[in-house]
Amino acid sequence: MSGPTRQDYPHTSSPSLGQRGASISSNRMDDDEDLPLNVPGEKPKAPDGVHAFQLGHGQKSGAELFEEENAAVAGEEVTVILQMPDKEVPVQMKMGHTVELLKLKLREHLEDLSLNMEMRLADSDQVMIDPLSLNDYPITAKSSVKVKVTLL
Repeated sequence: MSGPTRQDYPHTSSPSLGQRGASISSNRMDDDEDLPLNVPGEKPKAPDGVHAFQLGHGQKSGAELFEEENAAVAGEEVTVILQMPDKEVPVQMKMGHTVELLKLKLREHLEDLSLNMEMRLADSDQVMIDPLSLNDYPITAKSSVKVKVTLL
């Protein structure tokens, strides 16, 4: 059984725009008459099939949900092979990660967080700009891509 609807509380409908001098062509209030209303003084009710979070009842914690959502947004894995003059450094990234994060991982690997560098895709020589993600470049997920690194 669902909660009260707009038909149960006719005084809650707002005046149409036509009553204020403008005209309205569609009858939008009729489209959602079956939606439940939250009535002052009563416990709010969700529409059928919609459930509130039930944390603490065998469900995942907020941190776990955050991690899952973050992983989904980050996307597929890609191996970035950073080519430096004297060595190559493979770095595991996600397609949604930024060039800035890629540079940070290299700085951490080299143990010098103050390094300035420029990165270019090895096959096209396209400059990789910090705020952009790997999705913004012609990189295929679940593969490897070579990036030339120039220390400035």
